[in-house]
Amino acid sequence: MLKIALYRDESYLWGLVLLRTLRKLGVKAHTLTSAQVRAGGLEYFDLLVVPGGWASDKSAALGPDGKEAIKDFVAGGGSYLGICGGAGFALNTHDGLGLIDIKRVPTKQRIPSFSGEINLVPDKPSHPFWKGIKPPRMFYVWWPGQFDLDGADGRIIARYGRPGRDFALADLPATDVQDWLKWENKYGINLNPVILEGEPAIIEGRSGEGKLFLSYPHLETPGSRKSNLALLNVMEYLKPARRKPQNGLPERGNKKSYKISAEGVNAAREMMAAASDFIAFGERNFLWYWRNKWVLQWRRGVRGVEYSALYEMVSEIWCLIKAGNSARDAEINRKIIDAREMALEFFADARILLMLERYALTDGAMSAIRSDDPEVNIMRERLFSSSMRWGGEFKKLLKSLDEVLYGMTDPRQKFDNR
Repeated sequence: MLKIALYRDESYLWGLVLLRTLRKLGVKAHTLTSAQVRAGGLEYFDLLVVPGGWASDKSAALGPDGKEAIKDFVAGGGSYLGICGGAGFALNTHDGLGLIDIKRVPTKQRIPSFSGEINLVPDKPSHPFWKGIKPPRMFYVWWPGQFDLDGADGRIIARYGRPGRDFALADLPATDVQDWLKWENKYGINLNPVILEGEPAIIEGRSGEGKLFLSYPHLETPGSRKSNLALLNVMEYLKPARRKPQNGLPERGNKKSYKISAEGVNAAREMMAAASDFIAFGERNFLWYWRNKWVLQWRRGVRGVEYSALYEMVSEIWCLIKAGNSARDAEINRKIIDAREMALEFFADARILLMLERYALTDGAMSAIRSDDPEVNIMRERLFSSSMRWGGEFKKLLKSLDEVLYGMTDPRQKFDNR
């Protein structure tokens, strides 16, 4: 049986979505933290799956020793599946693993914000990836980077074709825009989806004895039958032909379960109510709507995927508690209560920021990191940081929620220090 490790740190929404999809598909995966990777945890696995998220943050969390451990794992015959940010993390960039000699297209030369349904064109339809997947081969992308092959040694599995009905460039539905140049001048970024046609979307390669499979399309997208079938195909394809004999998985470091206290339950309930009210606030102010069951579509000029991540993580915590899940961490009640305090304060401040941003939008186009309003900039810096990378009070809350989820769902495993 294929032993799958999922690298969890700095994945947040994308790690949660991937775990949900794997669970629905009946695939068992063990999550690994950076510390467990550094401690030799990859020794027990055949396949490492790295979800989306900022590659630079994953790099910082792993540190040099953790990155070297992943390189050694793949060189020794382990397989690597990277999805979106996880695909970008494998590339030869300053914050990447350098598992393959391929770079990312610079932001100014690519379309920096596209999402939704898009047709994929196979380079080799006989590849196992395409087993059971017939035209139209519609897959989903969620604000990915782009591969810059530039003659490098990477085998293309799929290229981008024409956009589907749900495809959007920033907050512009592709089917509704006629004059892309006008909008590009207004937004100051590339938008015309013609740029994407024929560009590589999924590639594979080798590093030492190991296989690499790198997909900017999100194969774990909930409800996408073809994407999820492709994910199963990939995991079957990535079974190593030769691996050294493996030990069984290590002993669970903490077998005891801890009941969530009444105070912890109430704290989670309050967080869920605050998150729901906040989403409704943005909806009635025409700042976003639910694009599907798990991610928002927002107006350019405000944040959106960040608020989606918070809502989904709070919702998952509340669902686990309602289902009667106990905790794996003795400190979980305190962590839930601490997260509640952070969440209530964050949502209150984010409402103020959103109204400032809504007013600023009346003066013209604005990006999520660029505004002429100094009051907006001050609040953005405190809540999110001044870049698109996740930081500020938002990142602190996100990490707190992730610790709660990890403490409720994943038994600790003890790995020998090597």
